[in-house]
Amino acid sequence: MSVREADVLVVGAGPAGAAAALRLAGRCSVAMLGRARETGRLIGESLPAAAALPLRDLGVWQRFVAQGHRPAWSNTSVWGGDEPVRRDALFDPHGHGWHLDRAAFDALMRDAAVDRGAEWLANTVLHGARHEAGESHPWHCELRAADGTVQRLRCRLLLDASGRAARVVRLADVAVRKPDRLVCLHAWLPAVSEAPVYPGTTLIEACADGWWYSADLPDGGSVLAFHTDADSPLVRVCKTVEQLAALAHERTELVRARCRNAQATAQPVSIAPANSQWAEQAAGAGWLAVGDAALAFDPLASQGLLNGLCTGLQGADHALAHLDGDTRALPAWSGYLQGVRQAYERNLAAYYAMERRWADEPFWLRRVEASQRGRAFTTQ
Repeated sequence: MSVREADVLVVGAGPAGAAAALRLAGRCSVAMLGRARETGRLIGESLPAAAALPLRDLGVWQRFVAQGHRPAWSNTSVWGGDEPVRRDALFDPHGHGWHLDRAAFDALMRDAAVDRGAEWLANTVLHGARHEAGESHPWHCELRAADGTVQRLRCRLLLDASGRAARVVRLADVAVRKPDRLVCLHAWLPAVSEAPVYPGTTLIEACADGWWYSADLPDGGSVLAFHTDADSPLVRVCKTVEQLAALAHERTELVRARCRNAQATAQPVSIAPANSQWAEQAAGAGWLAVGDAALAFDPLASQGLLNGLCTGLQGADHALAHLDGDTRALPAWSGYLQGVRQAYERNLAAYYAMERRWADEPFWLRRVEASQRGRAFTTQ
């Protein structure tokens, strides 16, 4: 079996991996592997206005604008009190954010990387890898396609953009920390003929058992999401879209207005991990991690996609410095992300601490105790 070579193998073809491959292409030889999501939908459809900066740096701003994603004009929240608080994009120096067509956005990023010279190994996963120190291409990788075909590739650096799976991080035997068990129960509600409720507005509302999120989508529908801990009894009883909408009607005042287009159906609710997560180190001998593989945010931070774009871009710059012989580049990346994580933990704890109406309920008690400790909370 022939063995191919590349300077960098990017493990993951989501926004973080595509951003890294896009930055690397034309500067070194880069291959990107991953599965394109062809069916189903991904939760994580909001992009803040500040994302315009990395999109411009990556050279895809005009292509992004041409896709016509739906503007996000404001946020309205019920948090820490009973009265809604509105924040308008008019006062954001970067302007408005966007509610994305995620499939189109992800495809744009992958296609842009390929157009610039990256090789995309579609529907292929990293099956195994070993590091042979002292060789010019020390990583010996086994890649497996969906049809079972196996390829072998050697590279100088592995870049982990595999999301919460943190594939390379775990191969490097680095610990992955998960200080909480937040999950997201979510459903996509269809468009309705009557005028939309709170058009262009992202809604966030706290309740005794967690917090709710809703946003308009480009197709005229909306997303409805409930965040709570995995051990909450509501996770076991809220199984269908109808049940999720009924729970929103019972527990919320603001978000319930978006549920009028929830059909009485047994369609199952989707569930996704939403916990904070990070690698104990974000780089090591010939590898580095970006996006959720390095640091995954609680959705309350509204920074997940932005974090993927920024760390993909910046991590690629550290990768290039490493390839050029800078022995400080990879340790510096790990140190930088440690500082980002510490700031994130402080800010997240402070924001959860603002909500005291249900301080004795299990969900909030865990977060209150975390804010008092000044570090990440735990459900253990």
